[in-house]
Amino acid sequence: MAVDRKQFTETVDTGLKADSTYTKFYINFKLDGKIKQRVLDYSDKDWDKRTRIKKAKTALSDEKNKQINTGVNFTENSRLNDVAEIYFEKSCDVSKWTDERKDAYKLYINDSIGKKRIKDIRQVDIDSLRKSMELKGHSEQTKNGCSPRTIKKVLIQILKPIMQYALDNKVLSDLPNIKAPKQNRQKKIVEDAGAKLATLYKTIMTTYADEPFYRALFLFALYGRRWNEIRTLQWSDINFLTSRYTIRAENNKIGQNQTYELSAPIAEALSCMKDDRSGLVFKSPITGAELYPPKKQLAKIKDTANIPELTMHYFRHILVSAMGEAGTATTILSASLGHTNLETVNNFYLSANHTKASQEANKAIEVLTQIKPTSEEAE
Repeated sequence: MAVDRKQFTETVDTGLKADSTYTKFYINFKLDGKIKQRVLDYSDKDWDKRTRIKKAKTALSDEKNKQINTGVNFTENSRLNDVAEIYFEKSCDVSKWTDERKDAYKLYINDSIGKKRIKDIRQVDIDSLRKSMELKGHSEQTKNGCSPRTIKKVLIQILKPIMQYALDNKVLSDLPNIKAPKQNRQKKIVEDAGAKLATLYKTIMTTYADEPFYRALFLFALYGRRWNEIRTLQWSDINFLTSRYTIRAENNKIGQNQTYELSAPIAEALSCMKDDRSGLVFKSPITGAELYPPKKQLAKIKDTANIPELTMHYFRHILVSAMGEAGTATTILSASLGHTNLETVNNFYLSANHTKASQEANKAIEVLTQIKPTSEEAE
């Protein structure tokens, strides 16, 4: 039915007119060559004139925003879950990092505040999400609360970018204050770290003397690599000719390729592995997929070395403490481990040479573990 525009005699705003009683309003504006028309009928509402005008102006603004956001499949009334789905699909790369964030979103945000309209998310919702994660996680390890690192990931690396995405698309006018929890983390003190590092090296070399697969795996841990860096390492990342290997950007914490020196003990173990030298280095012998944490094999090392607190990450704590005891400069140590703390590495990290730093670190490890050079090196 055609709109009788003659009845709308009162100008309320650009693109908005009202009838003489201010109970009906007519939206009519043009954008990018397209005309948008709509009649608003508030005659059955128990609102005063001022409220009717306010509602009509809001409706006009919503219509204009819909036109401006052509291609944006959400509005301020969309649920956070819907906005998140669009954000991950349209704004994020196809990567394991994106998949990890999707999984964390489903675990911690989806059922807590995910069903709220994005415009209704307030500071109290953010605080409630943080508090719930501090009290309980979603696994046996986090039943008494998530770590500050996990909470920071969920709030700063997942929720905040989604909300910012809505703001950038002019769906929101401002954001709640999303900040990471304060971390009262204490350093893990490792006593007799040098002796423990030497013991671990000897244990790995003897326990897995006939199993180069696990010998190489645990040596990578001994030399400071994180478990995620080990399990995602591919043969194409290793250059035996130059004695270098690269931890790709998507598998480390700074998002940039990091190249390290390949130590002689690791290179020897890798060369003994019976593998087709394609794909993952440490793939599952059954499925060929990424390996799960080697709990049984790690338990052998724990028992033999008598270090019951040992985990894949604790290798790094032992290494850091041992090299610190040996006087290794913090800048060298930080870069060799791929640290991202600028306060720790100061100006050195801004142009950190991971290769050179790892060479220095490897020399320190050789001294600490009493690795003997090969006859060729001795010459």
